[in-house]
Amino acid sequence: MDAKDALQVFYLSQLIGAAIVDADGLRLGVLGDVAVDLRETLPRVTGVWMRSDRSLVALIPRDAIAEFHLHAVWLKVARRYLQPRPLQPEEMLLGEVLDSQVVDTDGLKVVRVNDLQLMRTDGDLRVLAADVGTTGLLRRLNLEGPVQRLVRAFGRRLPDRVIPWRMVAAFGGRMTPVKLSISRERLREIHPADLGQLMGDLDRDERVEVMTALEHEAAADTLAEAEPEVQADVLKSLPSELAADILEEMSPDDATDVLTDLPAEKASELIGLMEAEEAKDVQELLKHPEGTAGSVMTTEFIALPETLTVEETIQFLREKAPEAEQIYYLYVVDAQQRLVGVLPLRTLITSRPSQRLSDIMVSGVVYLSVNDAVETAAGALTKYDLLAMPVLDESLRLAGVVTVDDVMDVVLQKGRRRVPPRFRRRARQR
Repeated sequence: MDAKDALQVFYLSQLIGAAIVDADGLRLGVLGDVAVDLRETLPRVTGVWMRSDRSLVALIPRDAIAEFHLHAVWLKVARRYLQPRPLQPEEMLLGEVLDSQVVDTDGLKVVRVNDLQLMRTDGDLRVLAADVGTTGLLRRLNLEGPVQRLVRAFGRRLPDRVIPWRMVAAFGGRMTPVKLSISRERLREIHPADLGQLMGDLDRDERVEVMTALEHEAAADTLAEAEPEVQADVLKSLPSELAADILEEMSPDDATDVLTDLPAEKASELIGLMEAEEAKDVQELLKHPEGTAGSVMTTEFIALPETLTVEETIQFLREKAPEAEQIYYLYVVDAQQRLVGVLPLRTLITSRPSQRLSDIMVSGVVYLSVNDAVETAAGALTKYDLLAMPVLDESLRLAGVVTVDDVMDVVLQKGRRRVPPRFRRRARQR
């Protein structure tokens, strides 16, 4: 064998089917797959699976291999000295990635792997990148050369499309703890809004894998950003206990939206598995007809008794604010939980510690009714340039808060609109 034939940069497709030859020159079989150690940023080749009569029969360790060549893999030892071993938990067969969908965590898209690029570095062989372009597919079909020549005849060239392996989140195959850990780490780098959109390009098993890989809170944020049909598919596919855990981490309004799209029997099952407090919030929202402000409002808001002082309010916020979905505005209520005013944070910060909220709040408050249409809420938020609006029940008690993100789709679809005359300003009740 000639040292100049040894490969420096090559592709998995160029190795599959290569003859495996021992130190005595005896052909033992062909290369069926390549094993790598997943624990490293660029996975290191740890062995090759030898195939004989179309079945994988043995994993030959990397330290028994002398060289990888275009048409053959040469071993250091004779057949009788080989010591095959089983695949280890930290290892994966690269063939499992071929033709699978992966997430490009840099380009934020779902792509299909056509080939894998390997490179010799510091005496090791490592996975360098995933080939997701047309050339990768043509290479596997042994058509890359003829097609490239044809394209060049027209003064063009097929572009390479490779993704560095460190940007790849792979799914499927042998879900070892190591592989799951790597997938989780890379998925965490993606913003939930982007990951939620990517969910639409994944199949059912891959969606379940994403939800399983993420912490419950991150899974909840991701699911909240997905399309409704994706949300429903995920919750129907997940184990019920896990689905309920994720719903508990969602804001009540987001959880309600998801449950509304599920069959009634499935929604009831999941609500029954949720913690009592979270389940109660969801059940309250489900009482309101779909398309109303009550159905999209959040019940996680700050309501302050009008008798509190500024100093008491600041201490109250230190304890309660982390649990609220929004604290853009602080709403002030009387003893019957009726809305009597709103308190801007600027006013709170600049007031004397001993002043009571009833003396510094703004008493004219624009509000919504639980039965107002979502389009009405969108129009009001747009007209008054607000981030959130309070929602009152039939008894004028503060029932929840509608935020801009709750009705953003309506704002984008309908545009700015004239606010219906039924908008009211809440007169201060003493």
